[in-house]
Amino acid sequence: MSNGWAKLIGVMLIAGTVSGCVGRNAEPVEEAKSTINGTITFLTHRTDIADTTMMDYVAAFKRLYPEADVKIEAVKDQSNILRVRAASGQLPDVTFIGGDTIQPKDFPRFFAPLDDLGLNGKAYFQDQFTVDGKVYAVTSGGTMTGIIYNKTAFEKAGISGVPRTIDEFLAACAKLKAAGIVPVATNFMDKWPLNYYESMAQAIEGDAKNVLDQNAERDAPFAEDLPYGKALNLLRLIVDKKYAEADLFSTNWEQSKKDLATGSTAMALLGNWAIQQVVENGAKPEDIGFFPMPTDNSGKLTSPIGSDAALAVNKDSEHIETAKAWVEFLVEQSGYDNDSGLLPALKATKSHLKQIADFMASGVVLIESSPKGEYASKVINKAQFAWADLAQEYAVASDPQSVLDAYNERWAKARAAIGK
Repeated sequence: MSNGWAKLIGVMLIAGTVSGCVGRNAEPVEEAKSTINGTITFLTHRTDIADTTMMDYVAAFKRLYPEADVKIEAVKDQSNILRVRAASGQLPDVTFIGGDTIQPKDFPRFFAPLDDLGLNGKAYFQDQFTVDGKVYAVTSGGTMTGIIYNKTAFEKAGISGVPRTIDEFLAACAKLKAAGIVPVATNFMDKWPLNYYESMAQAIEGDAKNVLDQNAERDAPFAEDLPYGKALNLLRLIVDKKYAEADLFSTNWEQSKKDLATGSTAMALLGNWAIQQVVENGAKPEDIGFFPMPTDNSGKLTSPIGSDAALAVNKDSEHIETAKAWVEFLVEQSGYDNDSGLLPALKATKSHLKQIADFMASGVVLIESSPKGEYASKVINKAQFAWADLAQEYAVASDPQSVLDAYNERWAKARAAIGK
């Protein structure tokens, strides 16, 4: 809360000292009041901060635009809810979008261009949200895949430095287990955290888009000697050696972030956004670190980097100027990216997090992720493929090869049905 109040005070000072102009494109106050007004709804998946930090942002926004208000609607299953509302023409004024919730080719159907915000060329991942030369969304920040770890747990297990190779990683796991500490939280039953092992396939390949494109062109992409198979084997190795939670089928992120905070669990493969959530669950900031997950024994480190949820404006909003002002405020003034442990949305903004600075100082090579191509998306949909389902089945199967065979069969049939 103190960070939020600090930002609120800062905005109040800005509002009081900048004469004659406030807000988007430095418009005069009187003009801003005539166009930036009314109540808008913002749909967010951030249920954890909806009643706290988000309300600080709303208060600061209202200081800038007294005739405007923002109603926060926080939901856990945002992707499905957003699809339903888009199909029924009931989108909120502003929403987070992410992943394949709405395909880029459909952005003009649902969202307003944001080129007039003055953010073009300043924000990361702009190409991902551009259709026919127009920008339809702005990233809220970037996420890198790596290992979040508790430094105190490492010290208790006698681990002096972070691993740079697979062998060093497994040796650290063995020491942690011997010390009575759970080495790795998989959050197995929550499923979605297992998607970060798919990111490891991209790191293994060294090119995120190549993995997606190559899978779409193969009848059998799930093989032990290919990137997806290697990533699956990493997860299975952690499970087989009992470096994961004792009861995989009762695990979830809400509990494991508390366990990471106390040090009863040492590590989790996730994005940098999770750092702040672990700290918010009782960890001292200096006790939580973040390092790139090794994929081999070469010592070379690679991490996919992708956009976290992006902000988009409903093209049919009754208060479209207010909606756009809210997007600009969240990106440029609110501090949401730093508060959320994200790589800042704007290229010129420096991260406040030491963990991210340490991560970058490791010499890691960042590979920018990109959305799945249209053909790849068609194959995935036809095959009804979900990485987390495959990861769950493979990690605990008595015959893991049979799992790969079954998924390859489904994949090949989907490709045959779609054709080229």
